[in-house]
Amino acid sequence: MKIKKIDNKELNFYKKKGWVKIKNFINRNELLSIKKSTYSFLRKNHKKYALGDINYVNDKKLFKEINSFHKLDDNKKIKSLGKKICKSILIKKLLNNSLGELRASEFFAKPAKIGLYAPIHQDNYYWNVKNNNALTIWIALNQSGKKNGGVFYFDGSHKLGLLNHKSSFAKGSSQTIKNSPKLNKLKKSLPNLKVGDALIHHVLVAHGSRNNKSSLPRAGVTFQIKDKKSKYDLKKIMLYRKKLRYQISKR
Repeated sequence: MKIKKIDNKELNFYKKKGWVKIKNFINRNELLSIKKSTYSFLRKNHKKYALGDINYVNDKKLFKEINSFHKLDDNKKIKSLGKKICKSILIKKLLNNSLGELRASEFFAKPAKIGLYAPIHQDNYYWNVKNNNALTIWIALNQSGKKNGGVFYFDGSHKLGLLNHKSSFAKGSSQTIKNSPKLNKLKKSLPNLKVGDALIHHVLVAHGSRNNKSSLPRAGVTFQIKDKKSKYDLKKIMLYRKKLRYQISKR
């Protein structure tokens, strides 16, 4: 895969807003290969994963009702692609001239008519990267927008620092930002994506998505990338995992 570069206009938009859309991030043949590999891996392996690592819309553990899968980098092909993206000029520019390191890859299926919502959150409440120098690349496997539960952002919210969160009890996104007057003052953007487009967002930008009641699926593959030299706050990670286990036990 040839990793697309980012121009100065896109880079400045990212720094200002905390997110940016990259059109045609991946070509059709490469996208079909990723999609085929992802679905094939999950058809074969989805029942092997514990709740928390995989989330279904209902409790029947049906392949067609997978809403999110959080260990897609167990798929060697996806992991290899993620590592390649980490070494790209694109990532070096976005991480302030630092090398990238793949921390995880995820699959968000959000199936047609039944796809679940994702409450408003910041990724670094989950990740706990100490210097906040990290990002997510979200590649659209289907068209994505308001009708089928596309991702929305609070523009510039990455400049607010890490906000207070509380338990959401939502599958796949167990935390949500507590009422924050600061967010209410910011513009909310919901970009439309075509197949193969990508969203890149900062680890501190507040974002979420509504449930999918449409007849169109809204699937996407993500790559979580941090500055290779960045360290984790291990105490905060342990606290988050404790909260997650409690929520799963109560569902």
